[in-house]
Amino acid sequence: MNRFLTCSFFLLLFLASCGTYRYPNASGIRESATQELNNYYIDTTQTFVYRAKLHAFKKEMNGSLMIKTLGRNEHRVALVSDFGQTLFDVSISPDGHELHYAMHDLNKRRVVREIVDIFRTMTTQRHATSAVMFANQQHYYPVYVVDNNYYVLKERKVERIQQAKGAKAYLAIVYQGWNAEDIPTSIAIEHKKYPITIDLALDVNQSIL
Repeated sequence: MNRFLTCSFFLLLFLASCGTYRYPNASGIRESATQELNNYYIDTTQTFVYRAKLHAFKKEMNGSLMIKTLGRNEHRVALVSDFGQTLFDVSISPDGHELHYAMHDLNKRRVVREIVDIFRTMTTQRHATSAVMFANQQHYYPVYVVDNNYYVLKERKVERIQQAKGAKAYLAIVYQGWNAEDIPTSIAIEHKKYPITIDLALDVNQSIL
């Protein structure tokens, strides 16, 4: 009996750890007409510069974050400190990345991988054919699903990207404000597994828009 109970406990633990993420208040997933998502960083003539506050693994850094679109879902992202020192510089594509530079504290495989994942998720244009269903029909905003990412739309703009891995939320990117051209002016990023948060505020004078 004891052996059976022990085996049952570990089986339940295993199944729980291997579960899939369930979006809050969702009743299921439905097919939808193709929805184009996340068109903020697709113009190769534009360069976005944000004032950035980065907290990562007990390190705090302030500076300017540059996002340059190189091609379809290809971007170069660089963070420069207020003293003019490059903290990291990376080119990101859908299938990989090229690290040009990372300061010592950030030049760790795990840290680089997570930073690349954050900015790939933030900048990549997607096309969804699935959406979340809600039991409460008064749910006022649509949520589209692509792979393990949930895109919350508000007034036809992506307001939040919620990334999940396994049964848990993994990353949240929240677009908090836009200008008249629907360019994100304020973005809050929170990693749910690692201690990484990034706050971004658009620097209009330094950007090319």
